[in-house]
Amino acid sequence: MILRTAIACVALAVGLGSAFPALAQQAAAPASATPAGAAAMPKHSCVHPEAFPGKLASEMRLKNWQKDFVAYVDCLKKFYDEQQALAKPHVDAANAAVVEYNNGVKEYNETMQKAKED
Repeated sequence: MILRTAIACVALAVGLGSAFPALAQQAAAPASATPAGAAAMPKHSCVHPEAFPGKLASEMRLKNWQKDFVAYVDCLKKFYDEQQALAKPHVDAANAAVVEYNNGVKEYNETMQKAKED
């Protein structure tokens, strides 16, 4: 039972890693890459559980560790969702600018093509 619980926790962690690739650790950007006046990178406040107590630990200790681990992963998912929601308006604005740029270039090219034909 204890081993099965540990395996389930590891499987959960691996599954979340593939479901939320943005949660994977990435190399930090150099300090010079931050534009002047940009807000500091937000950090999560999730508490990482202690190391896995091992298969010889009491059932109570394993259950507590599993509860702490699930709370940690849920906290990370919540932080991820909040950050995605905060970023959405900026991503949408950037995408709208790309569409406007592409339309402007297309219009410019069509205008230049018509000018050559005249």
